[in-house]
Amino acid sequence: MELKFYQTAGGTYPEVGQLFHAVAEVNSAQKDAKRYQLYVCSVLDAIAQIPEDCDRLLAAISSVESGVQASVTDGANDVLLNMSADGVQVDILINDDWTGQPQSWFTLEEWRKVLEQWKYCLQLPKGSDEVVILKLP
Repeated sequence: MELKFYQTAGGTYPEVGQLFHAVAEVNSAQKDAKRYQLYVCSVLDAIAQIPEDCDRLLAAISSVESGVQASVTDGANDVLLNMSADGVQVDILINDDWTGQPQSWFTLEEWRKVLEQWKYCLQLPKGSDEVVILKLP
């Protein structure tokens, strides 16, 4: 699976100037593209809007991996990541069909890599044309 993270112009506003937004997307030609688009890419800007959000979620993953905590539930904006030694269950609370689904289950390692690269994208200089490509197994 290949994910792409980049910044896009969000418009110019009188009080703050030019805004940019981080974008996450999947190449739609890939197997499981819809799954990764819905349960990974579409939730990133809800749960991790700033690098510190990524740090918090990465710390939760590390806590579960090291056995300090058996499970951690974290998230924001109607999205929950339920993390345990078995993996990460992504629940999008605005739709009952998007909670507790087998296709919304991912490994801890997948989410670690996603959050690390998303954080990197968030830290790029505003207006950067750099594209971050993440290849997951």
